[in-house]
Amino acid sequence: MMIERRAMERIPINRAARLSFDGIRGTHPCVVRDINALGACISTPYYVFANEFVLSSEGHSGIFICRVVWRKVTLCGVCFLLRHRWPKPANDSGELTSVARHDC
Repeated sequence: MMIERRAMERIPINRAARLSFDGIRGTHPCVVRDINALGACISTPYYVFANEFVLSSEGHSGIFICRVVWRKVTLCGVCFLLRHRWPKPANDSGELTSVARHDC
């Protein structure tokens, strides 16, 4: 019997999704095995080397910015990061954008 270490129980969904990696063109297939408000378990037909990536689910308009917490061959557990853009001051040139992060 496995001991549950998560703060919130995950809901099994087994839903097709896509991953986007910084610096790599296009999107890549994956399956979201289970999910909750804090993270998910994702399986892919390849090893995920990136530490952070964007997860988009088919049929949903939103995206999740993910950080890998653990990896096991083609399975990985991720936590979701919250990123918010701050309002730009009237005299801002727009060159820098502030980003707030919720770290896992």
